[in-house]
Amino acid sequence: MEILKKLGWPYWCVGLVMGVVVPLLANAIDVSAVVRFGGLLLVINGGIAITIGRLMARRQQPLWWLLIWPGLYLVGATLFLPQYTQYFALVYLCLSYLTVGLSTMPKRQTESKN
Repeated sequence: MEILKKLGWPYWCVGLVMGVVVPLLANAIDVSAVVRFGGLLLVINGGIAITIGRLMARRQQPLWWLLIWPGLYLVGATLFLPQYTQYFALVYLCLSYLTVGLSTMPKRQTESKN
């Protein structure tokens, strides 16, 4: 069980389901391009990227785990979605990384010393 914790198994599960299974289902049930782009790619997947970044910052986990979700999404997008959706993997990586950086910023002092 300790090995699974070191590999970040919850992030692999989320990445596998949301990165591969959901695009497969969206393609299988023939979701319109507007719903796929607006709902799935922007709102849901963007929210997942931000949530993963906040969790990693809060739990102080290794930064290489940020590559899991966008990497698995890239595989799913390459296999099941139109070609333009592959670029969202980079967007999700940037969102997660930015969220980690903003969540771990040092607290500013309320009074400056002069």
